[in-house]
Amino acid sequence: MSNHLHLNRRHILGGATAGAAALALAACSRTDQGGDGGLLKQAQDGGTLRIAYADEAPYAYTAEDGSVTGQSVDVQLYLLDKLGIKADQVEWKLTEWESLITGLGTNHDMVVAGMYVTPERCEAVAFANPDYVMPDALMVPAGNPGGYTDFNAMAETDGVVGVMNGTSEQEVADQIFAAEQINVQANLDSLVLELKAGRCDAIGLTSANLKLKAEGDAEVEVTDGFWLIDPETGEEIIGAGAAVFQPKDSDFRDAVNGELETLLADTAKWEELVAPYQFTVEENHPEGLTAEDLCPDTYQ
Repeated sequence: MSNHLHLNRRHILGGATAGAAALALAACSRTDQGGDGGLLKQAQDGGTLRIAYADEAPYAYTAEDGSVTGQSVDVQLYLLDKLGIKADQVEWKLTEWESLITGLGTNHDMVVAGMYVTPERCEAVAFANPDYVMPDALMVPAGNPGGYTDFNAMAETDGVVGVMNGTSEQEVADQIFAAEQINVQANLDSLVLELKAGRCDAIGLTSANLKLKAEGDAEVEVTDGFWLIDPETGEEIIGAGAAVFQPKDSDFRDAVNGELETLLADTAKWEELVAPYQFTVEENHPEGLTAEDLCPDTYQ
C-alpha cells in the first residue's frame, strides 16, 4: 500500500457541493469538539441511536425484506454490540448521499455508509478508523478474451472500457483513454448490457460491486483487484471507508476505534462478517490504516 494516499469517494461528481457543505458543518461544529460522553452514554443507557445510510450495496442498503444490511452495517453493529448498544436501539435513516454529513446532529447521530475518509471531510466530521479498503477491478466476458488486468494496462490497447457516469473510474479513464475508447453509462446494469453486446470490452468499477453483480452470471467474470493510478501524480488512489460522527462525539468514535482494533486483529472474525459481501482479507483488510493517517492535517 502506498505511503502517499490520494483518497476518493466511489462517486465523485457533486464533490464540490459536498465539500462546501462539509466546510459549513465544520464551522458549526468545531467549538463542540472533544465529546462529553453524551451520545455514547445515552446509547449505552438504552437510548435510540439514529444511523444514516444511503442505500448502496454492498456497503449499506435496504434488503428485500426491508431490513438494513451490508458490509458496513454488519461490522458497525458488531462493534456497537461490543459497546453494549443493541441492534434494536438503532433507528435507521435512509438518507440522500449529499445529506449524510450535513444531516449529522439533526436528522441522525452517526453515518454508516461505507463513506471514504478524505481530508476534506475530516475538516467537518470525526471519522472512525477504516473498516475496509476497496480496490477496483474489471468485469470482462467469461475467459477474459482481451486479457485485461487493470485500467492502465488496458489504456495501452485499443480496448473500450465501460465506466459509470460520475465515478472516479470515469475521471481516470477520461485522462488515459482515447475518447472513442470510453463507453459511459448511468448505472452498472446498463454497462453489463453494453459488455454483453460487445460495445465495450471491460467494465471498470470497485471490486465488490462487480463481484456481487457477477454472482451466478456465467457470461462474465471479474479480474483481481488493483488500485487506480492518479494520472497527475502517479500515486495510487486508495479508497478506505469508515463510520462517521460529529466532532463533539469524538469519545464515541474513539470507543468504536478501540473495538475495531480488536476486530481487525482477529482476521477470521472480520472476514466472517464481511465475506457475505465478497470482501476478503487479501483485498479489503485495512491493515491498521487509520483515519489520522489519511487526514494528517485535518483529523479531529
